[in-house]
Amino acid sequence: MKRANFPNVAFVTLVALVAAIGVAAFLRMTANAENQQPSQSATQTTPATDGSRIEYGTLQSTALGRDLPFAVQLPPSYDKDAKRRYPVLYFLHGMNGNEREFEARHVADKVNQLRQSHVIGEMIIIAPQGKNSFYLNAKNGEQYEDAIIKDLVPYVEKTYRAVGTRDARAIQGISMGGFGALVLAFKHPEIFSSVTAHCAAIFSELPDVSGADRYSQFRRQLVGKIFGDPPDAEFFKANNPTDVATSNAASIKKTGLKIYFDVGEQDRYQFAAPNKTFDEHLTKLGIAHKFNLFQGNHGWEYMISVADNSYGFLWGNFKVGGKPLSAQSSK
Repeated sequence: MKRANFPNVAFVTLVALVAAIGVAAFLRMTANAENQQPSQSATQTTPATDGSRIEYGTLQSTALGRDLPFAVQLPPSYDKDAKRRYPVLYFLHGMNGNEREFEARHVADKVNQLRQSHVIGEMIIIAPQGKNSFYLNAKNGEQYEDAIIKDLVPYVEKTYRAVGTRDARAIQGISMGGFGALVLAFKHPEIFSSVTAHCAAIFSELPDVSGADRYSQFRRQLVGKIFGDPPDAEFFKANNPTDVATSNAASIKKTGLKIYFDVGEQDRYQFAAPNKTFDEHLTKLGIAHKFNLFQGNHGWEYMISVADNSYGFLWGNFKVGGKPLSAQSSK
């Protein structure tokens, strides 16, 4: 099948933003969001009024050659029912974020509300630190894909009472994390049964960083060394949602991977257009999926406003012993 050439709408929008506010100002605006969050603690626990709690920890990642920090949200019954096992959702944050944003940006609170409203039942949620990796095995850098697939998933299933099967394992992301969640699920549909993404930072083409102008400097800051230095078009093709969907379409269909993604119509980075094009691309490939275009902007507030859709989708696709969890009690 001939690969479609999609317009790089998202990147053009980012360049326009840079032109308006200046490269330096833009980089100051987006840099060091991690430093605005609470400092990392290996054992800190944050309880909620309903009995759920968030813990912060680290695991030794062979892929990274260092510790990988993560947050874990444990459900209310976790300490009360020592024999019960739970489905697991892996949550990937956006650019310039860290593992603490799942709690700090009130996603954890939203999960608690959805559970109390019986939109979802009890699950374990793991939020690893991803830096600005796009959750890929960077060509000239850290190996985040391997860190999640080969290190984090096995660690979680040895350490926590996870069901430990594909049918009870899902992945989700926002913005850069949406890009990462889609790529990891498309590459590894034998590991994840479902994937959801909010305002995914989808780029249809690799940005050109070869120039000496300020826009090329900005592009170098944006993609870093993830896709090579200089960026490698073939490597990008092997590591972005659009092309991975094409190359791995047979496995995605065979495994029955459940796919959901949405984007705000007023997304300030104009990711609405490439997400709509991505929806059309999956349709042409014959890959079943659900896509929503909602009113809203880009980021955490938008995600929380529409989270009932993605979490309801995830919960509706979890199975244990071949039986949907949604048909069981969501106590």
